[in-house]
Amino acid sequence: MFKYLLYPFSIIYYFLSELNRTLTKPKKLYKPVISVGNITWGGSGKTPMTIEVAEYILSLGKTPVILSRGYARKNQAVKNVVVRDKEKILSDISDSGDEPYMMACRVDCPVIVGADRIESAELARQFNPDVFILDDGFQHWKLQRDLDIVCINSLNPFGNGMTIPSGILREKKSALKRANLIALTNCDLVSKDTLNIIKQEVFNIKKEIPLEVSCKNYYVVNMFDNVKIEDLTLLKEQISFVVVSAIGSPDNFVNTVKNLGLKIKDKVFFSDHHKYKSKDITDILNFLDDNEKIITTAKDAVKINEVTDMDMKEKIYVLNVSLSFESGKEKFEKEIKSLLGVNNEK
Repeated sequence: MFKYLLYPFSIIYYFLSELNRTLTKPKKLYKPVISVGNITWGGSGKTPMTIEVAEYILSLGKTPVILSRGYARKNQAVKNVVVRDKEKILSDISDSGDEPYMMACRVDCPVIVGADRIESAELARQFNPDVFILDDGFQHWKLQRDLDIVCINSLNPFGNGMTIPSGILREKKSALKRANLIALTNCDLVSKDTLNIIKQEVFNIKKEIPLEVSCKNYYVVNMFDNVKIEDLTLLKEQISFVVVSAIGSPDNFVNTVKNLGLKIKDKVFFSDHHKYKSKDITDILNFLDDNEKIITTAKDAVKINEVTDMDMKEKIYVLNVSLSFESGKEKFEKEIKSLLGVNNEK
């Protein structure tokens, strides 16, 4: 019932969004632009996809620069911030925002944040980029894109089919026609029948078979020493975890933890982009026995790390993930190579 009460506001939201898109004249940058985005509000796997795109471009011997808005960054005094250059991190999480900072920790390429991504691109000239990666860029009308990659969460692809605020859609599903590549994420967390239904729905809109990706390349580290735990047997047999996260789709994370065979004692979810305080973590740790620990995401970890001491860090584990292609990897690579003028024989 509540969604129908909000429906008039959804009509207004959609009208204003379409008006903005129609009236905005996009600018072409001095290098090609790859956008990674979605059509829904909440987690769809676009950050792991952005990292995957950047790492693949680096493997081709090219220099990508990630341009991000830096949503919810604490310090807005500086309009555009170089979070990372080619060698090292130059900023902190308050200036960069959680997702850009996490990407800067994961990928050895420049990351720049700022609401005006045209200005960010100008700032990037010092790095002599070969291509820009526009993080969360499918609705960023100000820039022309040469390749649009749209991520769809297989666990909740389109919500109730309504636009914000009645539903989770930023645009109508027909917007997928603008995409060059559509990637179904979290494919390993749904049944084959469910996946086939989503694939058919996407095909009916775009007339192309979407890519299928999963977050299968998991590894766990202890926040204290950040050393990869090669054998999870002891964690599985002797420890129960409280899942702690502040991300768009926490259920995705919970399902991943379960699939690893780790025992879940409880779940504590904060709102997306929550700014952790030390008390948030101590309140949880104070109720845990010796054989109970916290497990969190890499995105949460960069914020939790700022507000915890070394004793607390020993009781916190971090699950890192990266994308694994179930299908469509060749198409993904071919599109990027073609855009960058790289010989497909390489």
